[in-house]
This record gives sequence, structure tokens and C-alpha cells, in this order.
Amino acid sequence: MRQFFHIAAFWVVVVVAIRAAVCFPHSLLARVFFSHFGPVPMRGEAKSSYLLRCARFGGSWFMQAAFLFVVGCVALNWHASLADSLYFLVLWAVITPMLGGVALLASLWALARSLWIRGFGGARSTQATH
Repeated sequence: MRQFFHIAAFWVVVVVAIRAAVCFPHSLLARVFFSHFGPVPMRGEAKSSYLLRCARFGGSWFMQAAFLFVVGCVALNWHASLADSLYFLVLWAVITPMLGGVALLASLWALARSLWIRGFGGARSTQATH
């Protein structure tokens, strides 16, 4: 029952933090929550090249998650008592594979779009955002 309280308290903190970031859009918290994450398009760069960089970025995150999953397997074999820790199990068996799966899907999507644009045409360059 105590775990449910911890989960509920966690989500209360998350919702309050996001709400505070929305109310104060120029704060450090808002910049951390809502900043661009990933490669930024360069001026004059072909969209397919940009998407290929995005695919490499997502692939690197997938490889990091896969490495952490393997490290968790080794740690679990080394100390079997880690299986009793709810925090370890949630991080190792839920969060890490979920982040790795999302990164893999994003990488495959960007790769497919890049190949589609190279094969069938499309926008020739991206607009610089900065």
C-alpha cells in the first residue's frame, strides 16, 4: 500500500512542476521542460540529411538503453537481492526498455522518412530555427 502512496506523490509533484512551468514560461524550470531536445536543423541542410542525423541520435539513445539493460542483467546476476528492490525493478524492467523502445521507434521513423524523401523527393532544405 505504501508504494501506491509513493506513486501518487510522485505524480502530484510532476503535475505541479509542469503546471508551475506553464505559469512561468521564462523560468529555468520551463526552459528545462520545454527546450528542444535533439539535433537542430542547420541552415541550408537537406531535410533528408537532417532526418538521418535524427535517426542517428535516436539510435544512440537506443544503444545507451540497451547497454543499461545489460548492465542491469549483470547487476542482477551479481546481487540477486536487487530483485527485492522495487526501484531497481521499475528502472531496469520498465523505464529502460520503454525509453529504448521509444528511441528505436523514433530512429526508425526518421530513417524511413529520410529514405522516402531521398527516393521520392520532398523539401530540399530545412529552415533554420535560430
